[in-house]
Amino acid sequence: MTSADVSVIVPCYDMEHYLGEALESACAQWPRPIEVLVIDDGSTDGSAAIAEQFGPLVRCHRQPHRGISATRNAGLALARGALIAFLDADDVWTPDSLSCRLESLAGDVAAECATGLVEQFISPELPDEVRRTLTCPPGVSRGRVAGAMLIRRTAVARVGDFDESLRVGETIDWVARADAAGVVTRTVEQVVLRRRIHGANTGARNRHLRADYLRALKGSLDRQRAAAAARDGSRPAGTP
Repeated sequence: MTSADVSVIVPCYDMEHYLGEALESACAQWPRPIEVLVIDDGSTDGSAAIAEQFGPLVRCHRQPHRGISATRNAGLALARGALIAFLDADDVWTPDSLSCRLESLAGDVAAECATGLVEQFISPELPDEVRRTLTCPPGVSRGRVAGAMLIRRTAVARVGDFDESLRVGETIDWVARADAAGVVTRTVEQVVLRRRIHGANTGARNRHLRADYLRALKGSLDRQRAAAAARDGSRPAGTP
């Protein structure tokens, strides 16, 4: 196999310091994705120029600044692959990230989404005085974040687009809707994503948008309760 039918969507807003490393990690995957789509969300720095230096595998689409959900949706509209992956412009995939998730889907015909473990790290170029202000959770986690998921396009179509009314927390909402839609997800016991902490992450930059996070979390909990109630209601009377 020389390439995989995977479209990688890289939403980007003013990430010229980190975008090159993210794209290198995506382009180095084997099998290679068929395309890496950088959706430049109105960056005011050199992000788009960096993306355009990577050659034919990387395509850069520029748009006015519309926010992370609209940027992910623009990538979905342009993607040609039967499988969809996301990688934020400040994060990196591990060398076997794509291959192990592809193997998980290939080995399980019922699976529609493959995810893996996530490791966080403080960006090494930061000065000590900045590093001391940042918190980096130790070890690895099973976080279902966008950059760790490889999803069949048919499942994406069933769940729908990211909610453009949410300026943060859009993945929490999308994952909750995926669960409600019955998307079958498998987790590989391997680190597939390294998330960079640098003080200018979306969540850190948008703490004033905490209400969006709370709204996404409430929606997730409401869907979980509705699903549980539906399961309970389907049981015969007296069934524990």
